[in-house]
Amino acid sequence: MKKLKYSLLTSLCLAAMSCHSSEEESAVKVTSVAHSPVKRQSIGNCWLYAQSTWLESMLKTTTGANVNVSETYWTYWDMYHKLLRNQPIPEEELNTGGTWGLSKSIILEYGWVKEDDFIPEEKNKMMSESQACAEDYILAQGREGGTLFAQERTPELLRAELDKAFSCNGKYKFDMNAAFANRQKAEDTQLIDVKTKQERSLKDWLSRWTEASVATTNSWGPYEGKKIPTESEVGAYKQIEQRIKKALNDHQPVVLSWFVSFNAANKTGLFNISSLADKGELGSSGGHMIVLYDYTVKNVPNKGSLGEGDLSEADKALALQGDLDYLVVKNSWGADRPDRPWLRDGYSRLSWDYLSARYENESGTYSPFIRGVVFPPGY
Repeated sequence: MKKLKYSLLTSLCLAAMSCHSSEEESAVKVTSVAHSPVKRQSIGNCWLYAQSTWLESMLKTTTGANVNVSETYWTYWDMYHKLLRNQPIPEEELNTGGTWGLSKSIILEYGWVKEDDFIPEEKNKMMSESQACAEDYILAQGREGGTLFAQERTPELLRAELDKAFSCNGKYKFDMNAAFANRQKAEDTQLIDVKTKQERSLKDWLSRWTEASVATTNSWGPYEGKKIPTESEVGAYKQIEQRIKKALNDHQPVVLSWFVSFNAANKTGLFNISSLADKGELGSSGGHMIVLYDYTVKNVPNKGSLGEGDLSEADKALALQGDLDYLVVKNSWGADRPDRPWLRDGYSRLSWDYLSARYENESGTYSPFIRGVVFPPGY
């Protein structure tokens, strides 16, 4: 297990940023983002679910309707390119990870399709069986005696194998050639910005939405063998916080990349630094990407705290003067799960004291829990 190490000075610094999280929700509301129904990833491709969540939100703003974008279509092409580059096939879990930049490149090359136009049987499913079958099949074929163990990975071989993989032993019928031919191209998909009402192509919006990263692992100053944020880094986190609040005030589907530790979640599902410190170790953890929905603030002048939901323009302005308490995010972990009753219909809560802290890697470096934030233009 990865052990956590904290210093008293680090704790004091976090307290000075007013990042201590509250577990109570105010009845006063702040903002919310238009989202489609929650889904549940069956493999480690949260980044593609974040991309589809972002696109579905933009489509809902544009058309007023919920559109079920197929993550399976993108997952097929992601696996294709990774295998074509001769990426090793491990024994237990396929490399299905990625980034915002990678998902953008997939959309620009392959466009997007509705699930109903790709694998109709899965259009009403919260979780894709096809993707899970594909991972199992590729892992099996990567072992000795399998079709991907020693053979040259030609485009023809990979397409044939992926067609088998995603069919779940013939259970699902799909035609990737037809899906690609009838795809929605990024340059032809018109989307409207929720704030400005400006209409541009998906290709154009993808170039205008940019990712902001936080301080690097090497930029924190040492204190008695520990790592604490510098004054400039505290200011940098405050800038990120303000940009997030301004974008959410305008109902923008901001994308967040972060490091999740399930030991940080309390019994209500709020990921916070106190719960993590009590556990003393990261436990089950890894990178994750989601799309924001809402936020709460505290220390608001003459208000105290502002909770979840929509709010007047005057109170939105006041919220910018408060301290971010926690973010509400649309997750890709499903809903109504007995093993995670705290998901609250598929939405999670992430405290700012957790996101703005750091954890120690096994290598001895200190990494931020928050990895990056993708903002629309103007924020």
